[in-house]
Amino acid sequence: MEADLPLLLLVEDDPLVRLTLTEGLTDAGFEVLEAEDAESGLALLATRPDISALLTDINLPGADGFALAHAARVLRPSLPVIYASGRYREPQPDRALPGATFLAKPFSVASAAATIEGALGGE
Repeated sequence: MEADLPLLLLVEDDPLVRLTLTEGLTDAGFEVLEAEDAESGLALLATRPDISALLTDINLPGADGFALAHAARVLRPSLPVIYASGRYREPQPDRALPGATFLAKPFSVASAAATIEGALGGE
């Protein structure tokens, strides 16, 4: 992968959804790291300072995406966060980080890519 591609951390417990998003977002110009749960995602964030943004499902086994995002912001205060959920139809302002973006499932890869680019400030 080229060094100038934005590195996205995708945290999604459904293997098919994770694979589909990884392939589509790679084709859309992102380098994608995958994690299947919040703990794995947080471990990657702790060891990869080059991660540009976090796209996390809200409903994860163990710690949920809200907890992951809050822990991620402790490590990386300015990290852009995009939440995704098929259960929630709109952002949960009482649990979500200020400034985080929300994608309701199902969403297209193009929509996800545009949302991530917007969160990155149009990089």
